[in-house]
Amino acid sequence: MGLWGWIRGVVADTGEHEPVPIFLERGEGDRYVYRLGLRAGLGGQQTARLPVERRPNPAPHPILKEIHVCEVAGQTLEAANLYSLKAKVARQLEMIAPARSLPICYFRAPAMDYELPVHEHGGDLISPVLGGPKLKASDLAGIRQVVCRYLVNAGYVHDPEEVMVGVVRPRDLRLVQPAAVLRSRTDPELWLPAVEGHSADGPVVGVVGRPTQLRRRERRRKGGGPTVEDTPPAAPDVIGLLRFLRTELGRAGASAAEGLYATEVRPEIWAAAERRTEDAGTRLVSHLTDADSSRLELAVRRTGAGDVAVAVEARSINVFLAQDEAGLADQVGRYLARDEFLRFAEEVEIHAVESPRAERLETESIRTNPQQEVNAAWS
Repeated sequence: MGLWGWIRGVVADTGEHEPVPIFLERGEGDRYVYRLGLRAGLGGQQTARLPVERRPNPAPHPILKEIHVCEVAGQTLEAANLYSLKAKVARQLEMIAPARSLPICYFRAPAMDYELPVHEHGGDLISPVLGGPKLKASDLAGIRQVVCRYLVNAGYVHDPEEVMVGVVRPRDLRLVQPAAVLRSRTDPELWLPAVEGHSADGPVVGVVGRPTQLRRRERRRKGGGPTVEDTPPAAPDVIGLLRFLRTELGRAGASAAEGLYATEVRPEIWAAAERRTEDAGTRLVSHLTDADSSRLELAVRRTGAGDVAVAVEARSINVFLAQDEAGLADQVGRYLARDEFLRFAEEVEIHAVESPRAERLETESIRTNPQQEVNAAWS
């Protein structure tokens, strides 16, 4: 299926749509934003807003001293004024979302500056290629395998690990690096990207699973319960998301639950999770297999739920979660041994944090009991 054939088929199936409502609003200070008529946030309870930046015009011009700039799904749009930029935003949305469904994510080959969007169509995920093969799968992990295989065979990359992924953040339609990617040691095919967002309870980290829909929110029936879109897999931080998914996968009997961990965690995402935990007073210690036998010491964090977590920085930040330190050491050991950082998984030890030693007392500061001194003076 070609790109334009897919677009024509989508329009034929779904019919014509009214233009996406775009409203100009005043933002913070002297900034402006475009409010879009679409559901946003992890749960669809918010309205997407595109921030508008202003920068000086680098080219000499007698009138046009500044340019208005806005980003839509990785594309930077520029115009002389807010109304021209608004028209460009509308055209960009029409182009990237022919079925009123924005791309879920983009897979990119950095060396060739080539990228493929992923859309939802007919219950499946597809990645239309102009003049290329039909790329289709039932979930994100499957479409990633298909797209990576195509990019390798086409010569865009040499290894699937070179393929980068960017997700369309619902609240502002920016194309961003995932907040984290959920993988499993016991199920190598599991691949779930997560993105930061907002819910009714505040900032959250949620799994990417459904595209942002360019249509108004449908009216809910009176007395109707929450829909699937109202309760996405999300948590206040990446540790909570790990806990939630492990519980749900365990209930479903999935083998991925035991070895679930978060990789490619952005530093600010881990920092936010770290602030919600406290030092457990223990360290995971091991000696790596390099020539210097480097000592690796990891601080264990205890969560409000009573379990423990740790972050391992190897190529990227990897976050592990377990009920106790022994389970955490087993997970970290298996991960490091798999990548040959350790010879055996059992080489990770649990050490308690030593309390600081008392400062040395000088001779002049050593005093006997003052009452004993008084009695000695009267004797």
